[in-house]
Amino acid sequence: MATKTKTIKMLLYDGTLNGVMNISDSAWESGKMYSAPRESIIDLISRADCKKYGVYLLLSDQQVYVGQASDLERRTKQHLADKDWWTQVILMTTKDDSFNASDIDYLESRLIDLAGKAGKSDSDNKKKGNPQKVDEFRQAELEQYLEEALFLLELIGVRVFKIENKKNRKTTPRTVSIDAPVTIPKKKGPNQEKPPLPSNSLGPCAFARTALKELLGSGYIFTDNQMASFSSIDGSSHITKRKLPLFWLLKEGESRSSCEKAVRDRYWKDEFTSGPYRFLMYSQWYDDPRKGPTKDIFISWYNSL
Repeated sequence: MATKTKTIKMLLYDGTLNGVMNISDSAWESGKMYSAPRESIIDLISRADCKKYGVYLLLSDQQVYVGQASDLERRTKQHLADKDWWTQVILMTTKDDSFNASDIDYLESRLIDLAGKAGKSDSDNKKKGNPQKVDEFRQAELEQYLEEALFLLELIGVRVFKIENKKNRKTTPRTVSIDAPVTIPKKKGPNQEKPPLPSNSLGPCAFARTALKELLGSGYIFTDNQMASFSSIDGSSHITKRKLPLFWLLKEGESRSSCEKAVRDRYWKDEFTSGPYRFLMYSQWYDDPRKGPTKDIFISWYNSL
């Protein structure tokens, strides 16, 4: 069978991959997709397509929420107020506004199910969507729509629905010599030279997460005083700009999954270690007019260590 040829079009409204994008696929007859960071949401919803029926995704590094709406603009604006953890939004609709309520019920339910099976991100959906009420002919058409949508999502780096085939993973054989000398690195203290900050081209959330991983990976250890400050609201509010600590300390035997949902929503899935401390890191690094440029706030904190 011949390979199906496709033409992918991407319109970058500000000329970068970090702003509002309009994505289309020649094999996706009526489909239309938009992607935008949270800070560009006003620019996104000014597009006429955002007033149509469709489904949408709210995304962070660790979490996904699947929703549907008859008016994507109105629903997306609502989530600026009622969900503060997401950093990116994806809207999926049609060029001719041909979706109806049953169509978006079906697509929402299918995407929630796929996200759960992939298990790459925590799902913020409490229900599996509305009951599916489409006949088999319409179901076939919606599955074709979904197939192309998933292809485009993976193309732009959204992999929350991608189910890895573990059987096909290749492993690299390793040879270990028991006679080889082993050098044990010296434990470094908190006053060592910090590694340089990551590339400034990263978005605020990815920038902060990468910087912390590289800091701790270099052997940096926070002092007891630092941990006490960064795990308290008083010591962190000038950084987080909210009544939330920068670090959420985990007790012995406690894990992120055992923390209350409010903590899981606002702290990354990664469990970090510094000396005797295990902790979660505040994840809400999206830019917000009320808080100012969060990347600058993080850099100022990092440089103060």
